[in-house]
Amino acid sequence: MRRVVLGLAAIAIVAVACSPKSSSSSPAASGTDACSVANLHLYAPGKLTIATGNPAYSPWYGGKSVPGSDWKSSSFTGDPHTGKGYESAFAYALAQQMGFTKDQVDWLGIPFGKSFAPGPKNFDFAMQQISITAKRAQAVDFSEGYYNVNQALIADNGSRAIGVTTLAGLKNLKLGAPVGTTSLDVIQQEVQPNVEPGVYPDLHSALQDLKNGKLDGVVVDFPDAFYGYADQIVGQFPPIGGKQEQFGLAFQKGNPLVPCVDQAIDALKTNGTLQQLQSTWLQTDASVPVFT
Repeated sequence: MRRVVLGLAAIAIVAVACSPKSSSSSPAASGTDACSVANLHLYAPGKLTIATGNPAYSPWYGGKSVPGSDWKSSSFTGDPHTGKGYESAFAYALAQQMGFTKDQVDWLGIPFGKSFAPGPKNFDFAMQQISITAKRAQAVDFSEGYYNVNQALIADNGSRAIGVTTLAGLKNLKLGAPVGTTSLDVIQQEVQPNVEPGVYPDLHSALQDLKNGKLDGVVVDFPDAFYGYADQIVGQFPPIGGKQEQFGLAFQKGNPLVPCVDQAIDALKTNGTLQQLQSTWLQTDASVPVFT
């Protein structure tokens, strides 16, 4: 999912794993140096171009804006160039593992929906809390998963959602989520509400309606629930269809860069870097009850 809020707070998450692999050939098939920077298929030669949202919200992105950056930092937003926040730190660790220096990494701001839209890309991959789904995989190739995430329901004090423990108990509530997100999928597929859900262009808009009393609750990525968007975390949802949801990097379909990125992600998992970054930048609580 993603995009966030003015003056409310930021975001957060949960773990690592693997995901559907691209159909691209493995690096070994092309020779031992196929994944050296000089041999990589890149949008801009010698540069790793990464797309993400602008604004870029914490805890995924942090730090103060660097001179000349298109990203403006605030209490709830950061600048991907800083290497602070989980995804920014992951991006630079991944780039280093692939053989890039920090000044060889370029950032591009794009709308969330463009990250997994079909067609040519003006970046190497998008890193924007993009959940891997079969539908999206028809339009783009995904890397291995770099974070396991669940969905959660947040609400303000006085909401009818407070105290609900079952999916059936949510059916008659007005719930909301941003368009095109797995948060909205959870409402439609797991809750199957009797009340038409609120569908928003971004999370900020959904949270505004929550604050104005037009929604009983908003569904967000589980880590986002811990950053002050609402008064309470009502509960978390079981995975859709029993499959663990994961964030992955999104590439233009058929991009031969995918196997080399997967190789670098595997290395960061094996050497403990991903787990260390999650411990540094993300907050979750396994004791939050799951709706039954």
